[in-house]
Amino acid sequence: MSTGVAATGALTEDDVARALTDDGRDALLERLGITDQDHEELTALIPRALAAPELLAAITRTAHLLRASAGLDAPAAPLADLAAEHNALQQQIAPGEGLIAILALVVSTDTVRTWHAQRRLSEAQSWHVLSDLGQQMRVHRASSHGRLGLHQVPWTAMNWRGRLVHLGRLQFDLHRSAADGRWIIGVHIPATGPLDPAAVEASFEAASAYFPEAYPDLVAAAPAGAAFGREFECHSWLMNRVLVDSLGADSNIGAFVDRFEILENSRDDDGAAFFVFSARPPYDPAALPRRSRLEREVGGRLADGRGWESGRGHLVR
Repeated sequence: MSTGVAATGALTEDDVARALTDDGRDALLERLGITDQDHEELTALIPRALAAPELLAAITRTAHLLRASAGLDAPAAPLADLAAEHNALQQQIAPGEGLIAILALVVSTDTVRTWHAQRRLSEAQSWHVLSDLGQQMRVHRASSHGRLGLHQVPWTAMNWRGRLVHLGRLQFDLHRSAADGRWIIGVHIPATGPLDPAAVEASFEAASAYFPEAYPDLVAAAPAGAAFGREFECHSWLMNRVLVDSLGADSNIGAFVDRFEILENSRDDDGAAFFVFSARPPYDPAALPRRSRLEREVGGRLADGRGWESGRGHLVR
């Protein structure tokens, strides 16, 4: 099977301008999860962005990078490397961050959706993946004093690579193991509610069925003894045995962590502060709320100097 998908023609600046002003734009934004205040503020900024030649050129260049990133072996769009330049350009029309990336993502859905279809995602599943753009904009607003924007740019761009899918409660992505280069499945936990064990189990079952069916080439290429479709890794602030000890293995979070063998940990105070409290530096650990057992455990460690360690968990089903 193909390991990539070619973009259909090069986007021009006129193409970008049309896509961001035509009658179908608002419906597209809604399919991408951009609603309510984010929708209102973004659409108000679009005419100003299109009228600024440097911004329009940057949006177009970034859209080209995103459209070339879909597939197994296609290079990732280097949006993290471009963030400082893009955010400096954005100040011409509005304070904040992420506007150029947002608009480039909006106009570059065609190649990733073609890849999704090739790899057995339904239209509804495809749009579910891409609607994470709106979710990450909501996360940004919650952690940025109510401001429009996007700071999780590399994560959001990963959705446009086509290798991440939403299957029930969890998200899964294909990536090469840092250890030996084989393809394995990463596990991600979107902030969409509790980690109900039955819903988590259903997601793992769905992933074990989907990936071997949609990627038979990776099944055939797997090293002897490897279990493609049944081997998972989770790099997360959640991968810390403290959560099992403090919350209990019978809690939703404790039960999730307890599924994994945690292979390594590293200090990650800011990661825990962001994912638990929506706090980004600078923040005062002592002032973080303590409304739940989770917040008390994590916040207490951040405040008293013990800090927090994120980890890499491994699971073979």
